[in-house]
Amino acid sequence: MKVVYLLVLMGCFCFLSRSVDGQEQKYGMLSGGFETNTVYYMKDNKTGAIRPDDRFGSNNYLNLDYQWRKFSIGILFEGYLPVLQGLSGQLSDCGIVGKYVAFEDRDLKIRVGDFYEQFGSGMVFRAYEERSLGLNTSVEGVRLFYSFRNKINLKGIYGRPRRFMERAPSYVRGGDLQLDLANVFGWMKTGIWVEGSFVNRYEEYVGNREIKSNVNAYSLRLALEHAGVSLRGEYVGKSKDPALYNDYVIRKGQGLLLEGGYARKGLGIQVNFRSLNRMMFRSSREAVGLEEDLNYLPALTRQHTYSLANLYAYATQGNGETGGQVDFYYNFRKGTALGGKYGWKLQANFSTYYRLKNGLCSVGKELFYRDINIDISKKWNPAWKTVFFYSLQDFNPVVWGKTGKTCHAHIVVADIVHTWGNRYSLRLEGQHLWTKRDEGDWVALLAEWGIAPAWSFFAGDMYNYGKTDIHYYHGGLSYSKSRTRVALQYGRNRAGIQCAGGVCREMPAYTGFNLTLTSSF
Repeated sequence: MKVVYLLVLMGCFCFLSRSVDGQEQKYGMLSGGFETNTVYYMKDNKTGAIRPDDRFGSNNYLNLDYQWRKFSIGILFEGYLPVLQGLSGQLSDCGIVGKYVAFEDRDLKIRVGDFYEQFGSGMVFRAYEERSLGLNTSVEGVRLFYSFRNKINLKGIYGRPRRFMERAPSYVRGGDLQLDLANVFGWMKTGIWVEGSFVNRYEEYVGNREIKSNVNAYSLRLALEHAGVSLRGEYVGKSKDPALYNDYVIRKGQGLLLEGGYARKGLGIQVNFRSLNRMMFRSSREAVGLEEDLNYLPALTRQHTYSLANLYAYATQGNGETGGQVDFYYNFRKGTALGGKYGWKLQANFSTYYRLKNGLCSVGKELFYRDINIDISKKWNPAWKTVFFYSLQDFNPVVWGKTGKTCHAHIVVADIVHTWGNRYSLRLEGQHLWTKRDEGDWVALLAEWGIAPAWSFFAGDMYNYGKTDIHYYHGGLSYSKSRTRVALQYGRNRAGIQCAGGVCREMPAYTGFNLTLTSSF
C-alpha cells in the first residue's frame, strides 16, 4: 500500500508539472518540486546490516509555490513510508508540515507561516533544511524584513520551532540589524558593515530547580572589505541555559569567530578562528539530536568529497572547542613557465581543533582533530585531466562520544578523467588510507562512464583489508532530462559518518537497492 501511495504521489506531480509547463504567467506562476529517496533493505551478515520488517524506507517531499505579482503562497508535504534507517523514528507518516503566505516588495518582505532564516553566521540562530540528514528546523510564525535605502536592514522573527512532524514546546523571537556604513557615507571602494542580533527562547518551567523560562542569545558583528581583503569578526553570548544537552550546568555561553581572506586573480587565502564555550542551543531543554538545533555550528574544516578522506569527519564540540583553519588556493595560469600549456591548480588546507581550556582564546592539551591536505589539479591536453590528493589526519574518537586512542591516518587519491569530444567521458578514481588504529588500512576504486547529456554509469568498491576484510561494493546508473534526475544503485553501505554543509550524523550500515528521483517545474 505504501508503494502504491508513493506511485500515486509521483503521478500527481508529473501531471502538475506537465499542466503548467509552457503556460503564460497571466494568472500568476505555479512552481514546485518533488523528491524521493527510497531504499529496499536486505540482510547482510557480513557487514551487520539489519533488514527491517518492512524492508522499505522512503523519504518523500513535495513542495508547491504559487506567485502572483508581489504575493505568494506555498505548502510543503512530507511522507515517510517509513523513514530511512539512521534518521529519527519521530519522522513518520505523511502530512503537510509547511505552509506560508508572503508579500515581497523592494524594501519590505512579510511572510506568515513556516520560514527559514539565519542571523549572521548562524551561531545564535539558523532555521534551515538538509534532507540528506533528515533536518528541517523551520519556524512557524511571522518573519519580517525591511530595508531603508539599502543602508539599514532589519529582520524580525517570532514563532514556534519545528520538532520532527510537530512543534517544539517553546517560542523563539528575535531581531537582526545590519548597518551598511559604506552605503551611508558613499564609499565606493570599501565596504563596512556593523551588525547585531538578539534571540530569545521561551519555554515554560514550573519546577524547583534554578532554571529560567527565558534564554537569551546575542551576536555582535563587524565586517570589512577593501581591495581584495576581507575581515569579519563575530562575538556571541548566551544566558544561563541548563539543559540536557549541557548536563544542566548553570553557566553562560559565549563564542568567537574571526575570519580573514585575500583574493586576487588566481590566488585565494582564507583564515578563520573559532572558539565555543557552551554554545549548544536547542529548541527545548530536553532536546536531543540535530533535528532540534536553534543555531548552526558547522565543522570549520575542509569538506572532503573523497570517501576515504571522510571516514574520520570532525563534529563540532559546541560546549567547548577552540581552533581554526587556513585554506590556500593558487591557479598557475596557462602559458606561463610554471603553468605550461594548460595551467594547473594547487589547493592546500590546514585545520585543527582542541578542547577549550578556560577562556575563549585558551587552548587545552586534548587534540580533537587535525587535517593537513593538498591537491593538485592538472589538465594535460583536451582529453586528459588528473587530480592528485593527499591528507594527513589525526582524529580523536571522543568527538563522536567514543573511547580509544587518537587515530593517525594518511590518505592518497588519484583521480583521472578522459573525454572523447563532448559526449563521452571516463573517470577512474583510486584511494588508499593507512592507519595503525581503528580498522586499519583501506583501499577504494571507482569507475564512472558518462554519456552526455543524460546517462551516467558507475561501479566501485571500498575494501577494508586492515581488519574486517569486508568489501563495500556498489554500482548503479542515473538519467537526467531537463529538470528531472533519477538514479538507481545497489550495494553495501558502511556504518559511519555522513556530512552535509559541515553538519554530520552517524548512519548505520545497510545493503540494498536505492532509488532517488528529483524533479522541479
